[in-house]
Parts: sequence; structure tokens; C-alpha cells
Amino acid sequence: MRLSQFLFRSSLAVILICCLFPAQDISAQWRPRIEFSVDSTYAYSYQDFMVEGGEGFKLYTKVYLPKGEGPWPIVMSRTPYAWGDNKGDNYFLGREYAKRGLGFVVQYCRGKGGSEGFYQPNEFERVDGLAMVNWLANQTWCKSIGIFGASYVAFTGWIIADKLPDKVKGLYLHHYGVDRHISVYKDGLFRQDIMTGWAIDNASEKIEKPVRDKEEPYYNEYKYMPQIDMDIDLLKAKLPWYRDWITNTNYDDPYWNQGYWAQLKSNPEKIKVPVTVVAGLYDHHMEGTILGYERLNDDIKKQSRLILGAWNHSYQTTPTQHNPKHDRDIDPNVDQFEWLYSVLAKGVVPKGDVNVYFIEEDKWVTYDSWPIKTDGVESYYFTKLKDEINPKAYKLSDKAPEKTDEIKFVYDPKKPVISNGGETLFTSEGKRGSQLQEEIGFRDDVVSFITPALTENLVIAGKISVTLNVGSDADDTCFGYKVSEVMPDGSTYNIRSGITTMAYRNNPLGVRQAYTPGEVVEIKIETLPITWNVKAGNKIRIDITSSNFPEYSIHSNYAGIWSLQTKTRVANQVIYLGGKYNSLVSFPTKKINRDI
Repeated sequence: MRLSQFLFRSSLAVILICCLFPAQDISAQWRPRIEFSVDSTYAYSYQDFMVEGGEGFKLYTKVYLPKGEGPWPIVMSRTPYAWGDNKGDNYFLGREYAKRGLGFVVQYCRGKGGSEGFYQPNEFERVDGLAMVNWLANQTWCKSIGIFGASYVAFTGWIIADKLPDKVKGLYLHHYGVDRHISVYKDGLFRQDIMTGWAIDNASEKIEKPVRDKEEPYYNEYKYMPQIDMDIDLLKAKLPWYRDWITNTNYDDPYWNQGYWAQLKSNPEKIKVPVTVVAGLYDHHMEGTILGYERLNDDIKKQSRLILGAWNHSYQTTPTQHNPKHDRDIDPNVDQFEWLYSVLAKGVVPKGDVNVYFIEEDKWVTYDSWPIKTDGVESYYFTKLKDEINPKAYKLSDKAPEKTDEIKFVYDPKKPVISNGGETLFTSEGKRGSQLQEEIGFRDDVVSFITPALTENLVIAGKISVTLNVGSDADDTCFGYKVSEVMPDGSTYNIRSGITTMAYRNNPLGVRQAYTPGEVVEIKIETLPITWNVKAGNKIRIDITSSNFPEYSIHSNYAGIWSLQTKTRVANQVIYLGGKYNSLVSFPTKKINRDI
């Protein structure tokens, strides 16, 4: 059965976000036409309460219930997101759930939306969340509980998931990673477009908020050196929690392994109720969200689901150039209600599975487990042979070149390559996901390689891996790449990217390591998983460079913690090819039957 009879397209994505986070009411002309399988048969009642959280703070809580004799199954979430006047009966989704027999409760986090106290990101969500869910479980009108949420709201669910009262029967959590360091860093590079952008937009401290330019949002703040002083120098207020983020670059730094971050990391395996985990191929939380599913214990995983769709953090489908028709056959907004209603109202014990959308194939495929078991690997070698059609590009060949060669380029941190399309972009809204790429040769510090036209479909199902042999005259620097699909008309769209530093080469979860300038080292860089069918007749292009800003912080070409750097320098980079240097790209492949 199709779970959604309506489609939220990109122009209406904001509505879906509002429903999932959740948010305030929306005018009738912009309300989504939601077609659940359960008809609206109840009138509803509304009340609000000031529920005591941790340390005695009272937290503003809205309650929607079906009218009639309870007790009722209840869904619950907690949110820091409040816009305008959030008081009173103004939750569209709350009404719709209650009219269909599911009570709906939302609480504002400490210091937000009428709740007492001061909001400090992540700090109080466990103590306040446990107080809230236990209060709810003790209400006579509450029969059972399901917890739901997206993004930060999902964090408020994950952080209490190990200590739930018996009335909680299931969790439906979207788009939040359970391993915070992985969400924040990639091989020592800070994900600035999401993390610094979010900090500026959501700080409760009295900052002087800069204007958010549409084309270059907060670029001045991102580029400021040393970044450790950006808050005071530019925002005019100290953000201690942001300073913690930008100075703890090692995976095993105590900051990421104590308190609420340690709790978040360890909670999935302790969960005792079914979970639906929703991730997006172009959501910045994808990697950590999938980890939430992977870390469930085996018994609970048998009753839990992973949904992996082709959308960004705002649930906008990406890419769209293939005119997908089935990308929303599983629509999280509808599926959330259907699953929670089944578990809470009907008492159904859910069956576990993994549902994955394949881009360009325009199909959802169901598997028993994750990661997908692949059929093989297809590899191409980087060469110094010029492409006959576009001599500005070098060839990707299925045969390793025998002769040793090298390609040089210059990386100047003051002139970074600007992110155009990306899997972990957020504040740069117009550049998220898969985007039309620049032509080959658009910059001297971007080295492009291209395959011949493919003779067969290449179905990618997992992490693309690039092995490079490289050197630099800097004692630390960065190398990255972007994999794209080239259509017969030359239009090119990014599929995935990967990036690393000399300091964290081949050991992203390790500690910083030394590099001797001039040394040739082999580095292996994996992308996030992707499910994409590159069609026969198209080509694959790979661009190699040393920056991808603002998706990642600009590397100064100096060793040490990025946020403490005060200056930059130019680095001379070398890619070694052929002979004893096998630099190549490898694609995990999977056959897709036409009848599924």
C-alpha cells in the first residue's frame, strides 16, 4: 500500500518541516492536504500546562486529546523551535492527530516558547525530557505513548530513550545523529555551514546577529580567524558551547565522551521498544542517523525500520533533474502517523525492515538489513591522459597506467572552492543536495577526471572510495573530491563528495598525526553511502581539490586545531599517478531487478 496519497514537493517543503518539528499553526491556504488511512471522526479538546522539569523549572506544554472517554494513545515531542506567538491552540498537526484518535502533546524546551529558564543547547534535555515523559505516563487520560521528532526534536527523544516508562511503546525519529563528533567533524574539518550557521541562528545569548545573506550566508563569520574569537569579536557575546564544538577535534576528546554526548552515543543499544529511523541521502545528519539504527540491539532491530530517502534536511527531494515520480511513495509525514497509530492504537508489533530509495532508478527497494550487501566493485584509475572530447580533463581508465606521473596544483586558503551541492550543507539552502555543476576547467585548483560514456548502468549502493597518492609542501593540508554524473548534453550533477586532512589521514576517528612536507602518502577517502543508478550513456566526473567551503572549514595549511589558527599560507599540492602509485576510485555496485 502506498503510504502517501499526496506529495510535498520542494515548494511546500516548509510545511512538512513545520509538521515534523513541530511548529506553529499555518494559514488555511498553506495547509497540507493530509490523507491518512484513518478518517477524522473525533472532535478534539485543547489544554496547556506548565509541567515541572528538572531543577523545578516549569515548561510550557500543549495537549490535544480526542473528545470522549479515554484513556488515549498519545504521541509526544519536545522542541526548542518557537516562532512568533506560540501560545494557545495553534498546532495544525495536533488537531489532525487528535481528530483521528491519537492524543498529541508538545513541550517547549527550557527557556523557549514560554518555558522557564535559559536555553542552552542539549544541556537540559535529558532531565527535562524524563520529567516530561513520566508526567505524561502518570496522567489518567494516557493509555500509551509514542515519541517522535525531527532534527533537534529527535535529539530530545534519543537522549531519554534508555529510561522510558512502560507506557512508551515506540519511537519515530528523523534526521538526528547519535554520535555528535561524527555530525560535527570530518577528519578534523568542521562542518561550518550547519554547525556555525545553526549556532548563529539559535543562540539564546544576546548576540548581535549578522544579516544572513542569501548567496553567502554568514561567510564573514565562517572565515574569521581565529575562529575561537569569532563569537566575541563579531557576535559580541561569548558562546561557551560553540567554543567546545570548535576546539575538540579528536573523536576521543573527553568533551564528546562524557555527559549528554556520551549518553546519546550509548542509548540506541539500550532501547527496549521498536524504532523507526528516518534518514535523508542529502541530510547533514545522515551518517549519525543511520548509526542510530545500526546500534540498536538485535532483538529490537527485528521490530524496527530504517527509511532512507532522496531528500535534504528539509525533506526537499534532491536531485530533481530526473523528474522522479516515486520519491515520496514513502512520505515520512504520513508514515509517521500510520506507524504510530498502528503501534499505539492497534497494538501491532511492527516488523523490521530497511527501505531505500535509488536515485535515477526512481525505485524504493526493501532489504532485511543495513548496510546493503553489494554484488561487486567497479574501479577506475586516475591518469594523466587528456580526454579527447574535453582536453581540460584527464581520463579515468579501467586500466592502471604503467608510467609514474604527477599532477600539480596550488591551494590558496584565501580563495577557497565554494560548495556547490553537498550532502552536509544546511544554511546555504540553495546549494544543498545535488546541483548543476560548473564546467570542467572553471578553476585552476580543481583537477577534473572523466570516464568514457558508460556502456552499462552503474548502480552505486554504498560508500564510494577514492585512493590517492599525494604530497604537499605544507605540514598539514587538505585533499577532497567530488563525484558527479555527466549527461549526454554535458550537464553535470554531483553525487557525493569526500574530504580528509593529512592530520587525520586514514584514521578519521583517531588522533592528530604528523606529516613531513614533501612526503608521498597514500590516503583513502570514503564518501557517505549513496544509492544512485548512473545510466548507460552517461559519464562519471571526479574533481579533486583542497577546499569545499562552507560545507567544511577552510584549511589554513598549518598543523594544529583549526579554530586556533590565526593565519593561512599557500600550499603546493601534488597528485601521484601510475606505476607504484595506484590512485583510483571504487564504486560498490548492486544489481536492481526491474520487477521490484
